[in-house]
Amino acid sequence: MTANYQPPAEALPAGGPPGYGPRGPSDDHLWALLSYLVAFVASIIGPLVIYLIKMNESRYVRYHAAQSLNMGITAVIYAVGGTIAGIVLAIFTHGWALLVLIPLFIAFAIAHLVFLIIAAVAANRGELYRVPTILCLPLVR
Repeated sequence: MTANYQPPAEALPAGGPPGYGPRGPSDDHLWALLSYLVAFVASIIGPLVIYLIKMNESRYVRYHAAQSLNMGITAVIYAVGGTIAGIVLAIFTHGWALLVLIPLFIAFAIAHLVFLIIAAVAANRGELYRVPTILCLPLVR
């Protein structure tokens, strides 16, 4: 055999060699769901890896991975900003500001988790769910 050998068309399965060609929608739904679920364990790194791997393969997975990544980045920005503001306000108010800031931080964390779960369920259903902008700043597209 030579290096340029091409098997006859009858020898190949329909659609080309196995593993190539269009994927089914369930594969895209699984990757979109994983982009949200992996955010529970690896806040920004997991969705970033899925975004970088799948960004040129599926627009649907790219949308959901970008949204999950944006939610993680927004949460980190709010957490760092809230911590700095909390420390400064706690110093000036002798700790009284923490009575307001700690419940706000807990409410934000619960809202973040709720919208992460809602988006994961919607991604698994095949919907293009959009998380409210206050919890998901559009930084990565």
